[in-house]
Amino acid sequence: MTFAMWWILPALAIDPVVEAVESGQIDWTHMRLEITARSDRTVGAWKNVRVQEQDALDRLKPLIDDAARRVRFDSARQADDLLSSDEGGAPANIIRRLDDGLGSWRVRETRYLSNGGVEMDGVLEIHRWLRPMLLSLSKPRERGSPKEGPTGVLIDARHLDFRPCLAPEVRSPDDTPLVHPSMVQAEILRSKTPVIYVRDPADPIAANRAGPHPIFLTAESSQRDCLLYMSPSDSQLLKNSAGFSNAVAAAKVVIVVTP
Repeated sequence: MTFAMWWILPALAIDPVVEAVESGQIDWTHMRLEITARSDRTVGAWKNVRVQEQDALDRLKPLIDDAARRVRFDSARQADDLLSSDEGGAPANIIRRLDDGLGSWRVRETRYLSNGGVEMDGVLEIHRWLRPMLLSLSKPRERGSPKEGPTGVLIDARHLDFRPCLAPEVRSPDDTPLVHPSMVQAEILRSKTPVIYVRDPADPIAANRAGPHPIFLTAESSQRDCLLYMSPSDSQLLKNSAGFSNAVAAAKVVIVVTP
């Protein structure tokens, strides 16, 4: 088993994993939905900036609501599925919290354009919004005792058609879960996502999450969005590694993807 040595890597800023959506993007590295609305509205024969600001704000709300509902939660569900009372949806008490949280977005920046228009950026923190559902999946788990082994794990999926989500799964060939939100300690999920996504293993964000001596493995396949399969040999290695189990429980998992 070979561990990467992060201390020899330069601390260079690397672009985040970004997915384009209508009117904006999802920054999967920082778990943010970022949407932009614009207003060129005029009033009478002159342009009123306050009217344009309010118009941009009014346009922003439905754009964020629509894009947020399309955010992938796991390999089978979007956020909109969680908000439904149908099978696959969240429990009623969590649906209410997610519904309320959908309005927690904020205006990050307002720009006044030279042609008189106004652009406004809105941001929704995905982890904060969907955290109640993550916590509902977490199961009580005994804290592992410190042992020799990796400080975290990096899984390279850059060669696969993999699309990120908040709660990804990593499985062995026989469908045994290796990484799943239910394996992460609840107190960790309150402040961290189960995994983070980067586009380069040298990203300082990856080093910060996975620690100085992580295992670096390559995923074998991805059968659908946000679901990875490891090879039989790597799966067995991970199953037998107490250090790996502790890394998953502490959310010290990094997935390297191609945007």
